[in-house]
Amino acid sequence: MAVRKVRYGGYAANLHIALSLARNSVFVASNGARLNDPSVTKLIVVITDNPSANKSATQRESELIRVAGIGVVTIGVGTYLDRYELSAIASYPYTDNMLTVSTVRNLTVLADRVKRIICGGSFSIAFSLFVQLSNVSSLLYVVC
Repeated sequence: MAVRKVRYGGYAANLHIALSLARNSVFVASNGARLNDPSVTKLIVVITDNPSANKSATQRESELIRVAGIGVVTIGVGTYLDRYELSAIASYPYTDNMLTVSTVRNLTVLADRVKRIICGGSFSIAFSLFVQLSNVSSLLYVVC
């Protein structure tokens, strides 16, 4: 699991950049996104261990993500989190789409739940997983 290779630390997260990257680079037709195919759900899973460095930019990007029809699942890691911000970024209902764990090692506890969210529907789902932990970022793509 690639998430296990990410180091854990304590810097402010650039969540607005992660969301912008997904909207402007991942979910675009030129990179293979099937924008007009209703059988493909667009979803991003954001994993972070800190509040965003720029809350207003993060809020703007999360609104733009919603307008673009991209679903968002947020996973907060650790204790230094802004749960309100995570819930505001997550798709409705945030109670289903915002998850938290106490440490990186506990991410595996969420594996089945996240898999059900991502792959549980009857549609093919293309999603990107953006991991922003300790200023180390990874972008992974998975198709169910």
